[in-house]
Amino acid sequence: MDLIIATLATWQIVEIWHHSSLMAPLRARTEMWTGKLGELLGCPWCLSIWVGMLCGVLLVSEDAFWLSRVGSIAVYGFAISRLANLGNDVFKSYCRTPHVTFEDWDDTNSIG
Repeated sequence: MDLIIATLATWQIVEIWHHSSLMAPLRARTEMWTGKLGELLGCPWCLSIWVGMLCGVLLVSEDAFWLSRVGSIAVYGFAISRLANLGNDVFKSYCRTPHVTFEDWDDTNSIG
């Protein structure tokens, strides 16, 4: 079970890094770095290896109790988020919440 949780968390962390507007400023800075660290952060496949190892260590380490607990909570949180995103992708046509784009939203905050 730890392997599945670590896999989902790794997938979500790499997706957030590479596709989130929240991470865009940091990502833009790291894209200008030369050397191995810049390459690592720019390549989703390369980054997933190291993020996956970190997630695995956080789930199985018991030496530092507080690090293990906090790390496990973070890893589980990312995994739950990835599962929720997958569920949304799979069941999008069955969801009752309409998709609203910025263009659909008018000044009165109602769907136009």
